[in-house]
Amino acid sequence: MTETMRLVLGTVIGLSSLEIAGYTLLVWLLPPRSLFNSLERLSLAFGLGCLGLTWWMLLLSLIQVPFSVGKIAGPWLVLAVPAVYCAWRRGWVQDDCRGLYVLGKNILTLGRGANFSRFEQVGLLLLIGVLAFGFLRATLYPLWEWDALSTWGLKAKAFYLGQKIELTRFEAHNYYPNLVPLLMAYLYYWFGGVSDYVVRAVFPCWGGAIFLLFYSLLRRLEVRRSMALGATAFLALNGATLVTHLFLAYADLALTYYHLAVAGLLYLWLQDQLPAGGLGLIICMSGGLSWCKYEGWPLMLIILLAAGLTLLWLRPPQWPRKMFSLALMGLGGWLFTLPWNWFIARHGMTAGVDHLGGFYPQQLFQGTWQLIKALIWIPYFGLLWPTICASFVLSGWGIGRTPTLFLALLSAGNLAAVALGYALAPTSPAEFPLYVRATIDRLLLHFTPACGLIFAAALKNKDGTSSPQ
Repeated sequence: MTETMRLVLGTVIGLSSLEIAGYTLLVWLLPPRSLFNSLERLSLAFGLGCLGLTWWMLLLSLIQVPFSVGKIAGPWLVLAVPAVYCAWRRGWVQDDCRGLYVLGKNILTLGRGANFSRFEQVGLLLLIGVLAFGFLRATLYPLWEWDALSTWGLKAKAFYLGQKIELTRFEAHNYYPNLVPLLMAYLYYWFGGVSDYVVRAVFPCWGGAIFLLFYSLLRRLEVRRSMALGATAFLALNGATLVTHLFLAYADLALTYYHLAVAGLLYLWLQDQLPAGGLGLIICMSGGLSWCKYEGWPLMLIILLAAGLTLLWLRPPQWPRKMFSLALMGLGGWLFTLPWNWFIARHGMTAGVDHLGGFYPQQLFQGTWQLIKALIWIPYFGLLWPTICASFVLSGWGIGRTPTLFLALLSAGNLAAVALGYALAPTSPAEFPLYVRATIDRLLLHFTPACGLIFAAALKNKDGTSSPQ
């Protein structure tokens, strides 16, 4: 009983500390007049907290300070005190407490006090069910997936036991960025030991942050509450890929979150709907992309390219200034890659040698055909990708006259990058089909929620009465 209570208490405190650290960063990043609402701050704070704490652990390793729960979390808890005071002065704490109360009440009562329709109640119940299933499935089983055992989980245990980023005694894609294993190691310190069961509770939290952020972005894009809730449930329940990653100890769900955050906030910026301070958030979240997986920086480049081409095509007012701001975002995101690149260079590691070879034309054609089939194969994403494609088609030529062009370019660019990546994969002809089957659902997952923002174009409230609140 004592062991169980210790693990439960460590899980609650450890996960709460991530939110507190992220909230602290939000207070310092956003100006007092910023209009992000409580749901947006809740979802963004989780991603920022995971970034801040794991970057701090990287810094501790660089300066050779051994890990401990006090050395990792202590400075953030100290910084949280003035941050909460500033947030109180701004009225954020009061607003966020009310928001959490309303959110919790709506979850417990299925929105009866908020006049939820039957449709909204069903959508909310489905989302609650998905997250509850993901949490139970994650915490009742130990690590069992190959990559979780051989890469992410192995690194987490090595970092925890060695009290630093220790990569000298094993080979497990050592050049990979380490947000996920550092996050798992951080939770081990709160547990007081290694637990391959409860440490996976962090992954349903990533899923909840994705759903909350996706819903908030749709509301910010003037989609009615019922339609935004229905679209979020549609995202969550189509196919098995997203649901499965709620309990897999992989880095793909975290990468999906940061991709949605960067692309979604940038889409708001192109629509002139981004609240004050949002550009700093985009830069930090782009750093999260490159800190999750090796694929993160190429995904960021595709986002920047899609946004730049959109600005060049639409030529909105002051578009040269916006192009300059976009370049600064790219520069800021690139700067966040330097500490880890310096670390792997210092230790003589080479990035990407096991994933990039020559150019194999036959693999390009095979990979493209498998990609097309994956988009419409029900077990992967259900009807999600056919609906996304239909939304783009129904938008017609008018898509080239609005910032929705960004989403079209983003979708096309990511799909082309996946096909090109398969053309560069150093695999044998016999191994290639197995390689595609093992990776294609995860590669599509990374950008599917961001591309799903096209639903806003079809669901947007035409009378303009919707509110991001």
